[in-house]
Amino acid sequence: MSEQLWCVHIEGLNDFIATDSHESARQEALAINAYIDRAEKGPRAAILRAVVIEWPFTPASHARSLHDDWHDLQNMPHRKASTSGPDGVLGSIARRVKELVSVARGK
Repeated sequence: MSEQLWCVHIEGLNDFIATDSHESARQEALAINAYIDRAEKGPRAAILRAVVIEWPFTPASHARSLHDDWHDLQNMPHRKASTSGPDGVLGSIARRVKELVSVARGK
């Protein structure tokens, strides 16, 4: 019997965040969506949504993602909502989201 592997899928960006359990994926998705709802009020807000899904890739890539992306996850804006400014974590993530949305629109 294989264990299910979970992640948060950020629709609109097609980004995946590996998590160690369904519950932690649920908590991350809730926090990300709350942040998006607070931060983005324009038309882009409708295309960005975090959902819990089973990890769609290999178990080895899930383990690698858990390890390699841990630091990035700790610095995402929904985790550091009190940090702001153009050079802070929120500014960095906001720039990343804007770049990814721009790329998505260009397709």
